[in-house]
Parts: sequence; structure tokens; C-alpha cells
Amino acid sequence: MGKFLRTYWYKQGIEYANPFFNSRFRVNSFEASLHPDFMYRSEARENGMMQIPIDEDLNLLDEAKLYLEIWGGHPGTANKKVTINGRSTYSIPEVGTARNNCTHQYPIIPLKITDLVNGYNAIQFSCDQGNSFWGHFIVDNACLITNLKANHPDLRNINDFNVSVISEIINNECIKLGLSSQSDIISKVDYWGYYYGYDENGNLENKDWHGFTKEKEPSAIIGSIAKYPFDISWDISMLPEQDDMKAMAVVHFKGIENIVYLTSITNLNIPQRENKVKIYTSKDIPIPFWSRANNEKKCTIDIDTDPKQIKRAELHVIIWDGGSGNIENPFKINGHSIAITGEGNHDVIYRKLDINPNLLKKGVNEITLISDTEHHGIEVLLPGPSLFIKT
Repeated sequence: MGKFLRTYWYKQGIEYANPFFNSRFRVNSFEASLHPDFMYRSEARENGMMQIPIDEDLNLLDEAKLYLEIWGGHPGTANKKVTINGRSTYSIPEVGTARNNCTHQYPIIPLKITDLVNGYNAIQFSCDQGNSFWGHFIVDNACLITNLKANHPDLRNINDFNVSVISEIINNECIKLGLSSQSDIISKVDYWGYYYGYDENGNLENKDWHGFTKEKEPSAIIGSIAKYPFDISWDISMLPEQDDMKAMAVVHFKGIENIVYLTSITNLNIPQRENKVKIYTSKDIPIPFWSRANNEKKCTIDIDTDPKQIKRAELHVIIWDGGSGNIENPFKINGHSIAITGEGNHDVIYRKLDINPNLLKKGVNEITLISDTEHHGIEVLLPGPSLFIKT
């Protein structure tokens, strides 16, 4: 049996009790207030507090959680944490920022229901400077998620809704996913997968629920479908053979803005097949892996396969795109340009790109990154680049 969730997203603006000086939600260590280089900037004027109003009878909730979209932030920033209504303080998981890496993350933090109020919930973020030149991170989005009890009055028209994910493996290369039953009240279905693959959400777990949100919308998940019969084909041809895979779906309803149904978990696997897929990672990622002011950074990926035996190769990499400046080809593999950047919008970009096997070498493959921007430039976020090789 699944569960019904209600989501309350942070909204910027005085009309939502969230005044601001900078267009993004900034969190600073206390040193920034008197730092001669930063104290007069708009970023340093932000106090790290947001308010999210909820309208709930707290007795009708089973659980409550806080979900976050976070850019690292500055390598070396430490002890990121959040306090809810002055009642409980929670550590935000450390994913390498304090060790001077470039990072991003999407934590789900379980809350005590007694942390909340039926009204405006004050959510205070903070951090320490650590080893950074400026203790700082960005919360791009935040959401309070409540699990509604079955007797919640807002579920009276849908409380008998009950679907699960069904699956069918096709040629060991694709898994067809769908719902166990259909309903004319469904508007969209998001399919999420648990498997061994690339750590695109930056939580340092390769075997994990994959995907994240960007501007509140799912990204890097199995897929979304907004058309009957809500079936989707999941291409698993570039994933290694594995057991203990799982899938679940988030079901959206017509005419209901912020209530969704989270299905129960369906077990899956990728059986043995003739063509094998192996994941190769870098063991010498620069710390931090960012380039600006023509400061080139390098790492390597060792491959134990002759490129002539490679049937297909994929590059997986996730970046924070601060811009490459006047550099035409900022990212290269063995001297060959690979297009991974966007428009320099200071946003997180996940790339999964087919790579010509002829560009690769058996042994050491060199990856270079360069930007000539004055400030942030390009950051390669943890876990760094990986190559998926099928032979």
C-alpha cells in the first residue's frame, strides 16, 4: 500500500513572508558580516531564514520531512545545519564540501511533527566558514513534505486510490514500467529507480534511489509520463547486471495541486547478458575541481579495455555551470572537446553523453577543464566524471 503526501514549497517574496536582498536563497557563516571583501555584497545581507506556511491539522499527519536542493557551496564550508521553528536542529549530511570539494545535494531530513506549526514555519539555515574563504551555500529550493493519515478529510475523494508499479523486461535491454490499474483522475506519473549507477545526486552513494529535482521538477529519474496509459520504457542497456533493484512511482492527480500518491516499492533486476557494462571512475579528482582565470584542472580515468572491443561508451558528469568565458572548448577527453556546459546560468547540469570509443585509450585517459572567467567558472561536482563502457 502506498501513501499520500502533501508538498509545501518555499516561495520567495515579501508576500510569502520571505523578503530578500539577493535573487537566490543564500546562507553565510557569521564571518561574512564583517569580511572586508564580502560584507557589502547582496549575498552577505541574507540571514539564512525562510518561512514556509502549511495549513495542516498536525494530528492528521503520520510523518513530516524537509527536502532541499543545495549547491555545495564554497569548497571548505562546514557544519551545514537547519533549525525548525527554534525547536530542533538537524545536520545537513556532509557530502565532501568540508573537505574542499565542489558538491551539490538533495537531502530528505525526517522531522518531528512537533517541530511544525499549523501556520508559518521558520526554517533557519546556518554554516561554519571551515576551510573556505567564505562560508557559504545556496538553497535553490526547499519543501516541507507531510504524510497524510488515511482518515485525512482532504483525501475523502481519493482515499481508496491504490496502485503499484508493474514491470516487464524486454530483451534484457529495457524494462517496461506501468501502473497496476488505471484511473481517470491521474494527470502524471514520475518513475524513480533504485539501482547501481552514477551518483548524479551527489550523496556519495552509487547504489541508491537515483535522480533529483531542478527548479522543483524531477531530473535524472527513470522518466515522467503525462499521457494515458502512463507506461514508460526504461533503457537499461548501459547499466551493469545487478540484483536488488527497485522502482516506485509518484502519481499526480487532476485538479489537486499539492497532494501526490507514493506507490509501494516494486523489486527488479537486470539478468545476465552477453554484453557487459563496467563503470570506470577517476581516482585523482582535483580538490576543488573548478576552473576560473585560466587555471586548468586535470584528472584521469584508467580503462582496462582495448577501445576496439568497446561497443558503446558513455560519459557521465555533473557540473555547476558558472561559465567558460572566452574558452571555446572548456572540457576535453584526451584532447578531444566534449560539450558539457550550458549557458553559464550558475545552475547544476547533469550530462550523459555518448562518446566515440576511438577517443579513448586502454590505460590512462586524461580529462581537462579550463575557464577564463574572473569568478566561479565551471565546477565539476562530486563524484566527478565517470565512463560507462559496454563490451
